[in-house]
Amino acid sequence: MKVWKTLALCVLGTLIAIPGAAAAGEVMKDGVLWVENEAVPSGGVRNVQLEEMWRVGGEDSEDFFGIIADALFDDAGNLYLADLQLNEIAVYDPDGERVTTLSREGEGPGEIRLPSKILWMPNGALGIATIFPGRVVMIDTEDTPLGNWEIGGDITEGGFMQFFDVFNQGENLVVMAESIEQNPPAGQVRTRFAASYDMEGTELARFEEHRRELDFTNFHWVEDEIEQIEFRHTAVGPDNRVYIASERNEYRINVYQQDGTLARVVTRPYEHQPRVQAEVERIESNLERQLAQLPSAKWTVSKIEPDISALRIGPDGNLWVETSRGGVDQPEGVFYTWDVFDGDGDFLEQVAAHCDGDGLEDMMLWRGDTAVQITGFMPAIRAMQGGGAAVEGDEEAEPMEIICYKVVGD
Repeated sequence: MKVWKTLALCVLGTLIAIPGAAAAGEVMKDGVLWVENEAVPSGGVRNVQLEEMWRVGGEDSEDFFGIIADALFDDAGNLYLADLQLNEIAVYDPDGERVTTLSREGEGPGEIRLPSKILWMPNGALGIATIFPGRVVMIDTEDTPLGNWEIGGDITEGGFMQFFDVFNQGENLVVMAESIEQNPPAGQVRTRFAASYDMEGTELARFEEHRRELDFTNFHWVEDEIEQIEFRHTAVGPDNRVYIASERNEYRINVYQQDGTLARVVTRPYEHQPRVQAEVERIESNLERQLAQLPSAKWTVSKIEPDISALRIGPDGNLWVETSRGGVDQPEGVFYTWDVFDGDGDFLEQVAAHCDGDGLEDMMLWRGDTAVQITGFMPAIRAMQGGGAAVEGDEEAEPMEIICYKVVGD
């Protein structure tokens, strides 16, 4: 959870057909096509069996990770891991051997702080997106600095830019970011936005923008009113269309053409997942610490989890949606279940990954017939959000592990 400061912070399988699943309905609303899917996907559930190939990290490993925020493969199958806490990129070969470490903490050429995303840039460089200052540090695979990529724009004195996510869009980049400008005598103007830029940092299209004026003398943070222009709520498809899930309490995905036109809206019926009381208390405890310097501050924590927790492009090129229920009450042996939509917004299927793990705590990324599981991702993020302070009832987080799986079928 983020309030008003930067947080330190394919497949093969068995198809279970569901008779009678209806196709999506399409209606026009204010000139925009809405794809209104049924609650059940037309293709049912596809069960994917994963077999472990190797793992690193954990209690008994020589490799120690702080917080792995993102993972990326190259064409040779090497795995790059962005460590948000250690401020480095660990590189492993296809057999799980660590071959090198790229970048380091600092402000110099090729150096980073708070890396949240790694990507292959349009110019072929390895891009490391840092939260604050919001920019992309570029290096090659030999760790040679190749300069920084930043976006243009007017930030008044005392303001700054932070990046949440950056994506390759052909010759351009798509950025999820927030500009923060001081608003005297005791406030800020915060603008969260998603936009595309060329390699010179010139804005080409703005997809969404949400502006808030904050008054710190009368501050009231209402979680249900916060738009999800933030980490993991955007994806860019193979056709360069942009998917954004900015509604916290609505299963809704806005699909944009490359020029910024809203092409369609994708929805499906969805039952909110109640938030457990322990999580409400943990969030309130964090807010009390973070807002301690604002004696009059108030906050209202949501009683439900966000319907959509992440968007990704899956190994099949389709949109894979992580939901608040994807890791809850799953069948025995299922780690997580994703909703899968095609480029037209039709709810094709659900993909259920069979392997060990905790769907509420771990994160999984896909590439072809390979899946990478990052254990303890959410506890690590929660610890960072709390400034490292323990909350009563919290267990000490286990050291992160990186587990590489291959898809073996049924």
